[in-house]
Amino acid sequence: MQQGTLAERVLVVLAGELSVKRTEAGGQSRLIATVGPGEMAGEMALMGDQTHSATVTVSRGPAELLEVKADDLLQAAVYDSDLIIELLALSSHRCRETSRHLALILESLDALNTQDHSTLKRCCEELERDYGQSLSSSADLLQQLAEKIQAVQPGTLKHTSDSCADNG
Repeated sequence: MQQGTLAERVLVVLAGELSVKRTEAGGQSRLIATVGPGEMAGEMALMGDQTHSATVTVSRGPAELLEVKADDLLQAAVYDSDLIIELLALSSHRCRETSRHLALILESLDALNTQDHSTLKRCCEELERDYGQSLSSSADLLQQLAEKIQAVQPGTLKHTSDSCADNG
């Protein structure tokens, strides 16, 4: 599945792991999620503009995937209200997780700005603990930013070496 392409199928992971990466215009590809056994990838595109919002690749394999044609899934959903409820619940869960992730990142940036070491540390630990590999890179970036601030303004963030990345 490639970001921006037409959604033609949904994948269910039976074994292995998929990485979900998104690239903003002019930016770098960023890991935003991982999808493991029993989880689905590609379903978000069915609910909106019918295009994939991210690129999905195998990150740990070999992967065993069940491919369901998007049209078949949507046709089945017309007759199966439980399927619709499950798809909506999955979409809602992912939206809530994204909102929480965004809130933690924003709170971390505010902590950097206000020199609040304990809040920065807590946010980075939550990003790493709750989101694993997919958001540990965000915590790493926050740590690098804290280190740069420390280098420019010594004493600004005390104990920044404990802030984010040293936990992983």
